[in-house]
Amino acid sequence: MDCVREAADRRGPVVNRLGFVSAQGTPVVTYALIAANIAAYLYGSFVLGTNTWIVQWGLWPDGADGYPDFGQDWYRWVTSAFLHFGILHIALNMFVLWQFGTQLEPILGRARFIALYAVSMLGSSAAIMLLGNGSVHGGASGAIFGLIAGFAVILLKLKLPAQSLIASAGIWLAAGFFIGGISWQGHLGGAVAGALVMLAMLRGVERRQQRRNQGITPL
Repeated sequence: MDCVREAADRRGPVVNRLGFVSAQGTPVVTYALIAANIAAYLYGSFVLGTNTWIVQWGLWPDGADGYPDFGQDWYRWVTSAFLHFGILHIALNMFVLWQFGTQLEPILGRARFIALYAVSMLGSSAAIMLLGNGSVHGGASGAIFGLIAGFAVILLKLKLPAQSLIASAGIWLAAGFFIGGISWQGHLGGAVAGALVMLAMLRGVERRQQRRNQGITPL
């Protein structure tokens, strides 16, 4: 086993077809995010109490005057992504996070994967503040929709079938317009942010490749 590890170390970083340095080994960021969500659920449910947890961590789009207050309780843009309304809610979100995270993290590398998740989460919160109603919003699904959108961009980039994934995400997004309790605003914001971040990452790789082809070394 030591010989295998030494050989892997000598081989150096692996650059995949997208131009990203692949993350080798266990997808630790994905598992850490799942663990953080579960820990938050246990803490909120059994230490704070569900009602207090929702009031303190949830994202409320309307301020006192009925308009969004972007500067008030800014931390809710993050804490709301770790707030779940019941065991089924968190179970479904964590399953989808595991499903896409364990595929995306090795492809993107850990730093890019963290950036994709974080920006998608904030994009989800921004859309909720702009488009949401007075009810409380919470859950990891906004950030997860960003992962799904990012994955769809990768499939299209590699000219692989993405229709099924896009259709499934579209159904879930459309369901929010007709079924109560689903934050279509958060899903939409997360998906848009995730797609834009992935496009920017891919564009960055293309630009670096163009510089190398032209013999330009970036500072």
